[in-house]
Amino acid sequence: MGILDELKQQAASMRAAEAEEAQRKAAQQAFYEQSLQPVMLQVLSYLDELVKQINYVQPERHIAYPLAPDRQSKIELVQSAYKLVIDSSANPRQLDVRLSAKLTESVEYDIRDRAAIDSYCTYLNSYNFKYHRRDQLNSRHRLQSALFTLEGPLQLAMRVQADSEQQCIVVLLKNFSAPGVQRYRYQPGQVDDALLDRMGRLILHEVDTLNAPVEVPTEVREKLRQQLLQKQREETQLELDNSEEGAKLWQRSASRLRQISRANDDER
Repeated sequence: MGILDELKQQAASMRAAEAEEAQRKAAQQAFYEQSLQPVMLQVLSYLDELVKQINYVQPERHIAYPLAPDRQSKIELVQSAYKLVIDSSANPRQLDVRLSAKLTESVEYDIRDRAAIDSYCTYLNSYNFKYHRRDQLNSRHRLQSALFTLEGPLQLAMRVQADSEQQCIVVLLKNFSAPGVQRYRYQPGQVDDALLDRMGRLILHEVDTLNAPVEVPTEVREKLRQQLLQKQREETQLELDNSEEGAKLWQRSASRLRQISRANDDER
């Protein structure tokens, strides 16, 4: 095969790949226009009105996050500065609700262990929470302690995306109930008024997840309760059996010891 034929084959393969890619993108665009665009416009309308009302009413929202070195003790912050950022009002593919939470008072921690210092830095960075660190060195110029002054603010965001490739709506939560990003995925038909309401309540920290609470039927709860009671009775019986077995073992060992003692006495 000559060089010209080889080039023609490569060109034909490239054109076929380009045509396939164009067809794939056209199918994605068609799905977006038919199924995702109406949902995104619905979400945009809701979030736009929500943010306007929040900024007008300015409800005071105090939230608490485990930002202390032990990762359990919570620090109080106040939430504010709500903003809606969109990529398009006619064909929205990404909607961001951004807000921040400021400390209500100055917070400092003095940490005296190198591993704990490094761990705390990593933890605060996972929240992207600003802080000032002042190191104290010992006589050998080695790190002895570090004074952390928390500055903040804590940046939070809810992002709603139209994923044409996966044919779904994706919701990303940044720093809401945990550091980093949480991901939720919904089919277009699942985005209803109830989900929008939970988005609004989550933004205001009235709920901590987008998942609706699961209602467990009464008969299921009773069945689970009976299973738990049965398990507890079995564990109690096992403890009694073990206790009786242990007592028997103790008695046998004591009896054996007495026998050995009498045998020694007889020998003497």
